[in-house]
Amino acid sequence: MLQHLKIENYALIRSLDIDMTEGFCVITGETGAGKSILLGALNLVLGQRADSAILFDKSRKCVIEARFDVKGMDLGRFSSQPDGTSDSDSNKEEADTFFDIEDNMLVLRREVLPNGKSRAFVNDTPVNLAVLKELSAYLIDIHSQHQTLTLNTSAFQLNLVDSYLQDDTIPQRYRGAYTAYLHCRQKVTELESQLTQWQQDQDYWRFLLDELDKFAPKAGEQTEMEEALERLSHGELLQETLLETASALDGEEGSLRSRIEAIVRGLKKIAPYHKGVCQSLERWQSLSVELADLSADIERWADADKIDPALKERYEERLDELYRLERKHHVKDEESLVDLQQELRRKTGMAEEISETLVSEKEKLECAKKQLASLALEWHQARVASARVMEKSIMEALGRLGMRQSLLEIRLEAREQFTALGNDKICFLFSANTGAEPREISKVASGGELSRLMLAIKSVIHKKSLLGTIIFDEIDTGVSGQIAGKVAAMMKEMSSCMQVIAITHLPQIAAAAQAHFFVYKSMEDGVSVSKMKRLDQQEHVQAIASMLSNDKITEAALKAAQELTKG
Repeated sequence: MLQHLKIENYALIRSLDIDMTEGFCVITGETGAGKSILLGALNLVLGQRADSAILFDKSRKCVIEARFDVKGMDLGRFSSQPDGTSDSDSNKEEADTFFDIEDNMLVLRREVLPNGKSRAFVNDTPVNLAVLKELSAYLIDIHSQHQTLTLNTSAFQLNLVDSYLQDDTIPQRYRGAYTAYLHCRQKVTELESQLTQWQQDQDYWRFLLDELDKFAPKAGEQTEMEEALERLSHGELLQETLLETASALDGEEGSLRSRIEAIVRGLKKIAPYHKGVCQSLERWQSLSVELADLSADIERWADADKIDPALKERYEERLDELYRLERKHHVKDEESLVDLQQELRRKTGMAEEISETLVSEKEKLECAKKQLASLALEWHQARVASARVMEKSIMEALGRLGMRQSLLEIRLEAREQFTALGNDKICFLFSANTGAEPREISKVASGGELSRLMLAIKSVIHKKSLLGTIIFDEIDTGVSGQIAGKVAAMMKEMSSCMQVIAITHLPQIAAAAQAHFFVYKSMEDGVSVSKMKRLDQQEHVQAIASMLSNDKITEAALKAAQELTKG
C-alpha cells in the first residue's frame, strides 16, 4: 500500500509531506485546488516523463518520493529468493535489477532538475524510467476517467478476460510459441529475399567467374612476368654481354679459364718442392672449379635469354589483362584475384544451398504454426469459459450498483491471424435496459454507465490482483444520489483486501471513507500554493456538509453529513 507521499517543488505544490492509511481513503477539494496536480506528481514518481516546466521554483530541483509497504506482495522479477537467486534466473537479460528491501519498505524517488533532466531511484538504487514503470505496475493501479475509455479497446478487454483465467500459464506458453513462430517466419522471409536476390545475381557472378576461370590467375605470376619482361626488354644488351663474358671465360684462345688451368698444372709440378705453393694449390684448384661453374651459368643464361619477340608479346598481353582484371575488381594483386575467384565459385553454388535451407526452415515454420494454433485454441477455449464466469460476476456487481436491468455479453471469435494476444476477436456488448439488444459499449453506454461498468469490473477482478493500491480518479462522474452510495459501498468492500483511494466530488463516497484528505489552496508570499491535509472526524463531517451545501454550510447539511458518516 501507499504509505507516505512527499512532494517538493512540483507545479503549485511547494512542499507536501503526508502519511496515507490503509483501507478506504478519499481525497476531496474544490475544482482547481490541486487534486489533479497531486495525481500528476504521483504519476511522475511512477515513471511518467517530465520536464522543467513542472517546477514550482525554476531554480531548484523537484523531488517526489512515494513509500510503499510491500509486505506479502509478489514483486515479480524484482524480488530476490532466500538463496540469492531471482525468479528470472532463466532470463539473464532481466536478472540485473534487484533492490534490497528492508522492513518491507520500497521507496520510489524521482528528481527533476532545473535543466529538465531527471533521475529515478528505488531504495536509493538508480534506475531508468522503464524499470520504474515496470515496478510501479506491481504496486498501484491508477484508474482515471480517461481509462474508462480504454474499456472500448480490444487489448484491454482481452486482458480483463485473461485476469479471470483458471490456468494463468496459458498466455505465457502461447507467447513463447508466438515468439518462436515469429522467429521462424522472419527467418523464412529473410531466406526467400536472400534467395531471390542471389538468383538475380547468379548470371552476373557466373560471368565474372567464367572470365576469371578463362584467365586462370596464379599466385606469384605477376612478379615473375614483370621480371621476365624486364629482361626481355633489355635482351640485346644482356645477350651481347653474356656472350662476351662466356667468350672471355672459355673462348678458344687465351681464355681466362684455360690460363687458370695452365697455372694449376704448373703449380702442381713445383708443389713438392715448395711449401708455400703446396699450401695455396688447393685454392687455385677451387678457383678453377668455380670458374668452370660460372662459365656454365653464363652459357646457360646466354642460351635462355635469346631474344624471343613472341614470348615478350605473350607476357605483355597477359600482364595487361592481369592489370585490367585487378582494376575491374579493385584488388591490388593476383592473389586477391584468386581469392575472388574462389568466392565467386562459392556464391554460384550458394543459391542451391539457400534453397535447401529454405525448405528446412519452412518445415520448421509449419511446425511452429501448428504449435501456435494449438495453444491459441487452448487459450480461446479458456477465455470463453472465463468470459462466462466473468459475465455473471460483473452482472451481479452491476446489480449492486443499481443496474439490475443491464446485460453484458462478452463475445469471442477465433480468427486465422495470430497476434501477441492470441487470435481472438473480442467484443463487449452492453445493454442498460431490459429488452434492448446488447450492442458495443461505445455505442450504447453513457459516461455514468461506463464508470459504473468499469467499477464493477474492477471489483470482480481486484481479488485476483496482487496490487496493494488502487486509485479511482473521479470515476463517479455522472453518478449521483442512491447510486453514489452503492458505488461507495463497493469501493469500501474492495478496501478490505487492498488500499483504495478515491478522488471524488460526491459526499456519499467521501462519507464512506476511513480516511479523508482535503486539498486546498492558500497564499504564501503572494503566491497560490496547493496543500493537502488529513481531516479529523469533525472536519470530515464539515467537509461532507460543504459538499452537500451551496455557499454556506447549513444545519441541515451538517445533520445530513453526520447521517452519511454513520452509514
